[in-house]
Amino acid sequence: MDKPETIDVKQLAAALHEMLGKDDAQYPTQIENRFPRILEKLVSLWNKPELDAYLNELMVSDRHDRQGFPDDVAMEIFHLSTIHAAKGLSANHVGTGWAGIQDAELYRKALGKG
Repeated sequence: MDKPETIDVKQLAAALHEMLGKDDAQYPTQIENRFPRILEKLVSLWNKPELDAYLNELMVSDRHDRQGFPDDVAMEIFHLSTIHAAKGLSANHVGTGWAGIQDAELYRKALGKG
C-alpha cells in the first residue's frame, strides 16, 4: 500500500495567512482543522482563476454520495470565494454568486417567457 501524503498544515497555514493579510477573521480555521487537503488545494490555487471552479465544485457537487459540509465550513468556503473575488483574483467575477440573477431575468423576459 502507498503511504498517505503528509500535509504540513503549519506551512500551509502560514502561506494562506500571508495571502489573506493580517486579519485573522478571514482565515478558515475550520477548514484547516477538519479538511487539511482542502487547505492544501486552496493554497496551491490562490491568486489563480482556477480557484473559482474549485470552490464552486466544493459547494455544489454533482455526486449524490456527498452529504455536504457542516455549516461553519460551508461559510468559510463561501467567505474565501468572496475574498478571492474582492481582491480581483477571480476570472469573471462581478459581485456575489447571485449577481447575475437580474440579467437572467431580463434574458428570460426578452425571450418572451416571462
